[in-house]
Amino acid sequence: MKKVILTGAMAVLLSLSVSASELKPIMKEMKMTFKEAASAQSIEAMQAPVAKLETLVAQAKAGSYPPEKADTFMEGFDKLAVTLDEIETALSQGDLDQAKQGMRQIDALREEYHDKRNPSIWQRLFG
Repeated sequence: MKKVILTGAMAVLLSLSVSASELKPIMKEMKMTFKEAASAQSIEAMQAPVAKLETLVAQAKAGSYPPEKADTFMEGFDKLAVTLDEIETALSQGDLDQAKQGMRQIDALREEYHDKRNPSIWQRLFG
């Protein structure tokens, strides 16, 4: 019985680590694509990376995450998706400045959710 439980626990742990390893390359690609979009000097140059970011966020949302972190991950991905929709709207209206403001919001979300994902020792101790 103990062997079955241990085997099941190992399978669960391995499946969680696989999804985490699948997220890492997506996040790296998001970082590069974000930089491309943020440095764009025209609406046309920003449109393709923003569309790619939307695809990457959708891929990330489809992952399975540890139950204790799943809500935080999904909340962050949802906020990213909403902000990307706002950026796309700004681009379709020809408002590059508003789209760049949206990119700054995405950067702020990145910082916020990376801190939530990996809290510092001080945050863990003192909340």
